[in-house]
Amino acid sequence: MNEIAFVVDSTADFPENWSSPIDIYRLPLRVRVGGTEYRDGVDIDADKLCLFMSEGHDVSTSLPSFEDIVSLFRSIQNKYRKVFVLTLSQKLSGTFNAVRMVIENLSLKNFVLLDSKGVSGKIFYVLSRLISDVMNGKNVSQQSVERYGRDCEMFFLLGSLNHLKKGGRVGKLSLHLGKLLHLKPVLRLDRDGEVCKAAIGRNDQDALEKLTKLVKAFTEDFPEYVLYGGYGSMKMKEKLTEILSKFPKCDGIARVGSTVLAHTGPDVLGVLVGKAF
Repeated sequence: MNEIAFVVDSTADFPENWSSPIDIYRLPLRVRVGGTEYRDGVDIDADKLCLFMSEGHDVSTSLPSFEDIVSLFRSIQNKYRKVFVLTLSQKLSGTFNAVRMVIENLSLKNFVLLDSKGVSGKIFYVLSRLISDVMNGKNVSQQSVERYGRDCEMFFLLGSLNHLKKGGRVGKLSLHLGKLLHLKPVLRLDRDGEVCKAAIGRNDQDALEKLTKLVKAFTEDFPEYVLYGGYGSMKMKEKLTEILSKFPKCDGIARVGSTVLAHTGPDVLGVLVGKAF
């Protein structure tokens, strides 16, 4: 029996060519396009979803299917001494609770469920810290997840807030949404995993500059840092490259996955900056 494995859901975005020293399994959320349902990262990828959205198809998401959760967990339950399951924030999805029900119903004593209180690159950063802890013989707990969440910031820009509004993932923006729809806010995830406003740009270029300043402020507080970027459409990759060029290093770039894109729209870019470890 192997020692440790991790399970993350498909909203976790990994940098290209990144590899883990510990086994990692992906649990796909579901993306519905019109009347057809796809498993994120299995039956649909970012390119395919961007094409569907450009064609005007209605897009929505739902939790991983009960069958997918059970099938994955059953297949690995006897392979590892302990399996840590790290999900996206409970503030953004019911995935955590769906997974908890399966773990309880199947009496999976060696499974430990953790709320990342994040999504996308923030899950990756927290996961990387947890893997480092395992490799160094340290304990993994919800407390360590939350501590690592405080060691990073994820800022992002959207071409439009309409997808976020339609999907109901507006978080703490709800009180200001009507006004923000006509501006260019720089968004971030707070410590509980909710979307909130970090700054307001007058236009696209001003928003890019404000996001860059926010990241630079973090790097001044933590001279030893890691920096990752993420993007949806290829148009946004160009803008992301412009931001990242302002910094002496970049530790990786990820393509945002289908479930996240369904709520942000294709025109999304983000920068994750965290304390080095």
